[in-house]
Amino acid sequence: MISPQPPYFPLLCLPLCLVAIAAAADGRMDSDLDLVLRAQERRIEIIERVSPSVVCIFDSNEQGGGSGVIIDPDGYGLTNYHVVAGMLRTRKGLGGLPDHQLYPLEVLGIDPTGDVAMFRLTGREVFPYVELGDSDQVRVGDIAYVLGNAFMLSEDYTPTVTVGLVSGVHRYQWGVGNNLVYSDCIQTDAAVNPGNSGGPLFNKRGEVIGINGRISINTRGRYNVGLGYAISSNQIKRFIPALRAGLLARHGTLQAKVEFYEGVGTVFTSVTPGQAADKAGLIAGDKLLSFDGLSIVSRNHYASLLGTYPANWPVTLQLERNGQRKEIVVRLDPIEPKLRHPFTVTRRINQREVQRVLGRFAEIVRGDRTSPHPTEWKWTVDRRYRPASDGTVKPPQRFEVSQAAGQPARMRRIYEDGSHGAIIEYDARSAVRHTSRAGESFVLAPDDAMILGALHLIQDKLLTPPEEETLADVVHAGSAGFQRAQESRLLEVIAWPMGDETIVRFGFDTETGRLMRAVVRDRASGTEATLIFGDYRDIGGLLFPCTLEVEASGYAYQDTLGNWELSP
Repeated sequence: MISPQPPYFPLLCLPLCLVAIAAAADGRMDSDLDLVLRAQERRIEIIERVSPSVVCIFDSNEQGGGSGVIIDPDGYGLTNYHVVAGMLRTRKGLGGLPDHQLYPLEVLGIDPTGDVAMFRLTGREVFPYVELGDSDQVRVGDIAYVLGNAFMLSEDYTPTVTVGLVSGVHRYQWGVGNNLVYSDCIQTDAAVNPGNSGGPLFNKRGEVIGINGRISINTRGRYNVGLGYAISSNQIKRFIPALRAGLLARHGTLQAKVEFYEGVGTVFTSVTPGQAADKAGLIAGDKLLSFDGLSIVSRNHYASLLGTYPANWPVTLQLERNGQRKEIVVRLDPIEPKLRHPFTVTRRINQREVQRVLGRFAEIVRGDRTSPHPTEWKWTVDRRYRPASDGTVKPPQRFEVSQAAGQPARMRRIYEDGSHGAIIEYDARSAVRHTSRAGESFVLAPDDAMILGALHLIQDKLLTPPEEETLADVVHAGSAGFQRAQESRLLEVIAWPMGDETIVRFGFDTETGRLMRAVVRDRASGTEATLIFGDYRDIGGLLFPCTLEVEASGYAYQDTLGNWELSP
């Protein structure tokens, strides 16, 4: 039998319980305080790490005021177009860093429509810099840091820091005409004030997720009321190659208007004749289901997405017409920004970027190879044609190709029984077919000649420093007819003349440096062919593409390259 507890037992236990509860509470408080202190230290560490990359921007007379951020150890940085617009006559200014020093600043490329510009600081070998983050991963409620020269308080060039939350994503802010349009921007309640323009918006990891440039203001004064807007980093990334090359970056447009109807969706109400959407087959009344893979939920959503793409970028549209789904690819027309004075490309800036892109490509191809570049190449080509529009398929073909440095390439047809056919000789300007009959030859069709000329340029020119003037630009990695995942890769594109009327644009992947695409076009006739390079392999110590996909007017094929022989 268990005897009952004495009545005084709870009274004896109570003080011990209170002591235990108090100790536990103290432990929790210590733990919570530790979390707060660690978060504070982390915040301080991030600000100390990123602050050296923030720039106070002035004109050559140390007047004006704005902000910027360095994104490259060579001193390349981003700011707002409206911060440097007054410097465009000379392209010169000054940039102050938290080391209390002023450095020479040169304005490179500009994007008036998106209110972005690129500059470069000089005066030291290596500059502090930060990375661009992925703005598509930003969520409402994320911590955001704003750094910059607010109200010109940074007399020693040390940036002012404000902290807040991301209070909105995928916002759209209308511009003035074709300028200062904030598409797909990030909204924050962190204080953004005059002087912060062009400065960075950081996430909790210290990555740049946007460039601050616009605020909603109180009607009685220009001060922040908790609504600041930053141009998203992912939009800016699409324009960086053009900005680095000192170009006037242009945004793209469909040249078509939409309206959103409740219960119906987004519908195209008008299409400008002869322009991008019309050329691609879009008509008024088409319902827009998705834009580049994203479902459209409003008119502003459509404008927000469209505004993030450069001119000439091909986008895939899913449409509904008379109850039937349809997919088209539209290459965007350019939007012309309004400028007070014409913007001219500085050849020195442009050619520096051309040399950088081609030099990187040559390094990628060569790898660790220490032996001299081959003076002669030999390889085979196995060609498979895609079905034509009427369903017919040309039989496969096989060729032997050889090319010596600085000489035309020779391409000989090989038949199944091993016999040899006609020989095609080609360089960057012409392609001639010599038949098996002695002395009989003729010039190849223009599209065939253009394709072979582009291929000749790759080995004969792209792997050596260019002598001709070329222009760098950025476009999407594909063209109408090539609707594949690799097209979404961002390219740095070098335009190279082939004769008086023909030009080829070589596209290099911004991440890997590899040659991914070439588009060759005859400006007089409008004839165009697209080449896609893939399956890179080690060939005698050189990294080279072993597949080539070609689409020209009326036909398409894939070449597989093999049996390589390289002579030193």
